Amino acid sequence: MKSVIFDLDNTLYCERDYVMSGFKYVASYLSTKYNLDETLIFNRMNTILEEHGRGSVFDLLLKEFDLYSPVNLHLCVYLYRSHKPDIKIYNSVLHVLHCLRELNLQLGIITDGRASVQKNKVTALKLEDYFDIIIYTDKLGEENWKPSLIPYQVALELLNTKPGEAVYIGDDPYKDFSAPKALGMMTIQYKCGVLESYWADKGFKSTDADFIVDDLMSIIGIIEER
Repeated sequence: MKSVIFDLDNTLYCERDYVMSGFKYVASYLSTKYNLDETLIFNRMNTILEEHGRGSVFDLLLKEFDLYSPVNLHLCVYLYRSHKPDIKIYNSVLHVLHCLRELNLQLGIITDGRASVQKNKVTALKLEDYFDIIIYTDKLGEENWKPSLIPYQVALELLNTKPGEAVYIGDDPYKDFSAPKALGMMTIQYKCGVLESYWADKGFKSTDADFIVDDLMSIIGIIEER
């Protein structure tokens, strides 16, 4: 085995923490500008999220508080996407990365989403120095987001690694594993208990990983055996 490539959201940190961080930032802005209760706004965003999903939150919130306008809607989206997130990696991540380095393995990340948003996450999590490559699939074009083969092929080229020498670790069976398995990579699903797959609703079929773990430390033993 030569290289280990990770997903980012819900694999190295909890994505819901990012959502809450963004909601708090938007709530702070709106409460200050319109003299509203920040906690009330934040709580309403959470309720809307649970009842209608992430894509409807700002639209419904602004209408409820009689603040809706196209400008305000775009402003909320901008604040959410551009804010500096208050997020932290899972407790075991640094130890896992250290163990993998001691095995002389190269490390990478492949992450979907708007590149600027994902970069803000990586910076907040202080992950840059731990990885040899970070592939922001948005830079390859939205058509090459997961489950496209392209980002995995690009990562393997940059790492000078054959598919059979690489492991991919993610959380979402609807988008993370079909491409690396098709290429011949080993796959590991980290079931962190917070899977909220946007892709299942889009009609994507799930693909089982070769191994399933509920503790990131478990991947060390799996990789050592290979």
